[in-house]
Amino acid sequence: MASYKTRAISLRTAPFAEADKLITLFTRDHGKIKAIAKGARRVPSRLGGRVETFTYADYFIANGRSLDIISQCQVIETFQRVREDPKALPAGLYILKLVDSGTVEGQHYPELFDLLLQSLFRLRSGQSAKRVAKDFEREFVVLEGIFREGVDPQYSLGEHLERDLRKW
Repeated sequence: MASYKTRAISLRTAPFAEADKLITLFTRDHGKIKAIAKGARRVPSRLGGRVETFTYADYFIANGRSLDIISQCQVIETFQRVREDPKALPAGLYILKLVDSGTVEGQHYPELFDLLLQSLFRLRSGQSAKRVAKDFEREFVVLEGIFREGVDPQYSLGEHLERDLRKW
């Protein structure tokens, strides 16, 4: 079974099977990938908290038949301050949702990865959550090539993604 190591940000998690989690990761090298964290929902799990949303880590992943399998994880940053800040959390989740909705699996997108990481660090440092989200939207539409002068980026994004992500 082939395997690879990659640095990634966890975009979202979902229950999978009886005790596993399906993790959506965004990597600099491989783009968006989905992988299984075996046993991550069990109480004594070595992967459980390490694969949660926002976590920036080095992942060791084995290629599976249909889905890859996370075998090891070394956390670099959890962005705990973002999770605990009532103003930063919605902005952070919005940014992660934009990346998840605006990319396809396997799409190599190092510029977007760098922008995402930089934005999360800005949120962690206490910068205005509204300003960070607006800056991210603007840079995202520029990277996607859909920037239009005089048009608010959220409208361009809504049109591009065919839905408004600001409404939960």
